[in-house]
Amino acid sequence: MSVKRAFGAVVASALAVTLTACAGGSGGSTPQAEKSFSVGVTTYFLSHFTPGKSVASNIDYALFTPLTSVDTKTGKAVNAVAESIESTDNVTWTIRLKPGWTFHNGEAVTAQSFADSWNATAYGPNAFTNNFMFTAIKGYADLNPAGGKPSKKELSGVEVVDPATLKVTLTKPLSLLPYVLAQTAFAPMPKAAFTDLDGFDRKPIGNGPYKIEGDGLAAGVTKVVLRRFDQYKGQPGNAVTIEAKSYQDEAAAYRDLQAGSLDVALVTGNNLTDAAARFKDRLVQVPYPAVVYLGFPLWDERFADIKVRQAFAQAVDRETIVKSLLRGFGHPATGLAGASVPGGGDPDCATCSYDPAKAKALLAEAGGWKGPLKLWTYQDPLNTVILEAVGNQLRANLDIEAVTTQAQPVDQLYPNMTAKKIDGPVLLYMGAGYPHLYALADQLFTKGSGANVTGYDSPEFASLMDKAASASQDEALGLTKQAARTALDGLPLTPLFQPVGGLAYSAKVSEVKPEFLGGVVLAAVKVG
Repeated sequence: MSVKRAFGAVVASALAVTLTACAGGSGGSTPQAEKSFSVGVTTYFLSHFTPGKSVASNIDYALFTPLTSVDTKTGKAVNAVAESIESTDNVTWTIRLKPGWTFHNGEAVTAQSFADSWNATAYGPNAFTNNFMFTAIKGYADLNPAGGKPSKKELSGVEVVDPATLKVTLTKPLSLLPYVLAQTAFAPMPKAAFTDLDGFDRKPIGNGPYKIEGDGLAAGVTKVVLRRFDQYKGQPGNAVTIEAKSYQDEAAAYRDLQAGSLDVALVTGNNLTDAAARFKDRLVQVPYPAVVYLGFPLWDERFADIKVRQAFAQAVDRETIVKSLLRGFGHPATGLAGASVPGGGDPDCATCSYDPAKAKALLAEAGGWKGPLKLWTYQDPLNTVILEAVGNQLRANLDIEAVTTQAQPVDQLYPNMTAKKIDGPVLLYMGAGYPHLYALADQLFTKGSGANVTGYDSPEFASLMDKAASASQDEALGLTKQAARTALDGLPLTPLFQPVGGLAYSAKVSEVKPEFLGGVVLAAVKVG
């Protein structure tokens, strides 16, 4: 498996971004004198707290601080627990830690704390969900043999030089490792965790600005309380306590916000229009690091001619979709990624412009369209509406009369695409696994990636991505942009829009800011 695939959070990333729902409010049992608020999150966010099983939610980042973090203003990776992260070849890395960091139980955070956490996640028999993210570290294969039990329990590419120094060796160059290390999957774990991994998952001992209070994820519990960790060495949290309540969907959290039971809620879909009118200047737009696109099944002979794909791309009116269906909460795509993703924002999609006359001519040059057309997506109310609009535009602009749509559950649709059982274009959402254009391009276009559902395979694209992985971070950005343009010129998919959500909040709180995946930065929220 390539370095690129190892660190591109594939389908799980897309789901994580789609499910991101964060909120804060005034309900709960915390003392009235304390500055506190409650936060509504999806049930998914309260499923696991162990770094190797975490979903990189804002709750996880409140509990754990990795080696690096993402600056919410610049989108760049900056040191957190790490004092420095250096390499001369982007393969062997020396990581030095800042002094004085401790876990919530007082134990010192050391290089061994990171090594133990990473080894636990990478060790196959533990079956941690984030295991795949360690594939590119030397020794991963020994911990995950194709058959039988592993011969080793530790990654040979992770060496504890001294209590404050780690030496990490990858199988291939990756200049963007500092971005990768910002994910909670790479957070440290204390010695106490390994005496009872299941218990730790329910009530973790982290090193973040907040710690779990009470029993944590006890049976039947639908909320947890976070208390500020006053010995935290980073930027301290503002609120003393935060009550995290679980919701099945963001609409329920938004209803509680309107009822006064929450102070902050992530708002999406049709609720955005209501929130804009109701909360006005207390609605913060959240540009997601994602793209909604129409992917073409390249194994289908009907789409073998690029002129057919160009016709479809230019027959879709992105502006109207964003204005009419999304009520303006989105950005019509002019490229693969929006400006919220480092490296994004460039107009690098030549066929993203709406030109129905040219589209009809291109289709005619390719021999026209014969027979019915079926469009696919995963089950989601808004997706269904958007897909029907796309179908209507293709019907009107390309004179394709028999256009139908079909939606499947995510866990059925992706395997069917991998098995090449989907017989038409598919509307999908993909979020960047980490804050960089490289992540999005890698996930969508790299051969063998779980999110490359179109069958795209370009040696030119692969060569540019390999060069980007080996280059300095500044050079990597330019090379990644070239790679993305190369892929879009090949047109395995056409970007439609970059989605936008919103964080609505009550008059009780301020400093409501979105993190990279869209949730509110919990430590930044001020009460009163």
